[in-house]
Amino acid sequence: MYIEKQGKSFRNHKISLDKEFSSDIDYLEDYYKKFMKFPLFSQVLLETRTDCNRKCVFCPQFHFERPIKIMKWNVFKKVIDELEELNFGGRIALFMTNEPLLEERLLKMISYARNKSPRFFLDITTNGKLLTLEFLDKLLKSGVDNININDYRSDRINRPDGISKNLIEIFQIFKNNPKISFNKRYSKEVLSNYAGIIKEKNNQLINEFCNFPFRKLAISADGNIILCCNDYNYSTDFGNIIDKKIDNIWFSQDLNNFRINLLKGIRAGLCKNCNQIQNYNVFV
Repeated sequence: MYIEKQGKSFRNHKISLDKEFSSDIDYLEDYYKKFMKFPLFSQVLLETRTDCNRKCVFCPQFHFERPIKIMKWNVFKKVIDELEELNFGGRIALFMTNEPLLEERLLKMISYARNKSPRFFLDITTNGKLLTLEFLDKLLKSGVDNININDYRSDRINRPDGISKNLIEIFQIFKNNPKISFNKRYSKEVLSNYAGIIKEKNNQLINEFCNFPFRKLAISADGNIILCCNDYNYSTDFGNIIDKKIDNIWFSQDLNNFRINLLKGIRAGLCKNCNQIQNYNVFV
């Protein structure tokens, strides 16, 4: 195995890293040395469809046109069924770089997943343009655990506390409900460069550690497992869940090659031009 060939620790090859990364790196190295594989994902991101009803300048949806794709039901069902078989108890996000409320089967999808396993943490993030009080009630009744509402406004700087008209009543009723989070966002924010495809944001971070490929399973609308939710143009493909078991793809050497590089402080392939900043210490 790789550890045996390369030495006792990936740390021999790494550059100096911030202390915030240390716990993740130590955990991952120790886990790999003990089990000869990396941990199972803690989050699943499902791109149920590819489109969005907003064009925010920080998002690839503003910069690129791509065909609308909708996840087939048999793909969605197989993902949920296999996650239940794996005794998965983490987060399932029913969106990626898209607006989940455009999905006409969203309530059916949430209900299916909830009935399959009470252990799933079912999560959506929406821009709220299509959200109504009645539909929010239906989402909660279907079994969703968290609804993150990003209220994007172009006047956020001048009106920092402004709330879009259709969200005012929702905010007033649910402001104390922990299942609903309400974020006052600016439609011209500067976020990540999505693995370098948004060129004006191409502020490359050289040799930064990234934990996304260690904890997030990203599944495209076609059912392909890709490296990361930032792979908007599907430049990576590690296998389709219709043809292979999810865990077999997750533990594959092709995916491990990216992970090993990251532990060595090397960003290669898709990761090379990405400036995504991670959350720290997710395994501890």
